[in-house]
Amino acid sequence: MSDTFTVLRDCLVAEFDVPADRVEPGATLSSLELDSLALVELSLLVEERIGATVSDIRPESTLGDLAAHADAVRAAVPAPAVSTTLPSSAAS
Repeated sequence: MSDTFTVLRDCLVAEFDVPADRVEPGATLSSLELDSLALVELSLLVEERIGATVSDIRPESTLGDLAAHADAVRAAVPAPAVSTTLPSSAAS
């Protein structure tokens, strides 16, 4: 189980009161009885806690698909550039 899936599971259990035994990779969001407002809230929580924007969450998406998508989005985001240039005062 990926770290992303673990975060999703914990979020669904804590924030949406989904029973932990129902949260598995093959479960669809609709089978967990998440309405459209809950899907929007879930997308915001995924962005906040995982760092991946997933604006197109659909009720027929599985949790495994959502975790894989979030992992792919995170992997595609380039790391921030690190400056290797010394400040002019340090170059002297």
